[in-house]
Amino acid sequence: QLGLTATPKRKDNVDTYRYFGEPVYIYSLKEGINDGFLTPFKVKRVQTTLDKYIYVPDDTVIEGEIEEGKEYTEPDFNRIIEIKEREAKRVQIVLSEINQNEKTIVFCATQVHAAAIRDLINQYKSSSGSVTGHVDYCVRVTANDGEIGEQFLRDFQDNEKTIPTILTTSQKLSTGVDARNIRNIVLLRPIRTIIEFKQIVGRGTRLFDGKDYFTIYDF
Repeated sequence: QLGLTATPKRKDNVDTYRYFGEPVYIYSLKEGINDGFLTPFKVKRVQTTLDKYIYVPDDTVIEGEIEEGKEYTEPDFNRIIEIKEREAKRVQIVLSEINQNEKTIVFCATQVHAAAIRDLINQYKSSSGSVTGHVDYCVRVTANDGEIGEQFLRDFQDNEKTIPTILTTSQKLSTGVDARNIRNIVLLRPIRTIIEFKQIVGRGTRLFDGKDYFTIYDF
């Protein structure tokens, strides 16, 4: 039996090494790029002044409870603590960095976070162009979006269509999405393993005419 996989070390399903043994041949992501089968990429690290947070009495808690003295870091944001001004600033940075007419996937912490980022992108986008002015410019595609999400994804994958231009998601689009003209990937959540990183990178490595590279924005 012959097994082919891009992610042999995943622990949340069958152990491929236990079944097949050690690989008889490995072809790396780097080799695929160097041999011209995959699109090169560059990573741009982006930081804000609120990537760490400790509550002070002058801060206003709108809802819920906060632990005084605790330092909240990136894994906590948009899971157990949300600072809306921080997310708005990060969206503004993204929109200032990318060409807003280029297809982009934004990976968020949760489905709720993906909905919030979708709304912020549609709020802060440029409104001057026919693409950015469209009501479905940025949409959410997550497990809970059902058939409408699947339709958005099909339209996004169609290289003849410009709408939707930006997708927000949490986990759903990490694997199995073949959209060849993706120019930007935005990471608004921590990527915990190199395997997960390579899965996400794979969304942008598809070759497309005029696509010399794509950019990963790592927040």
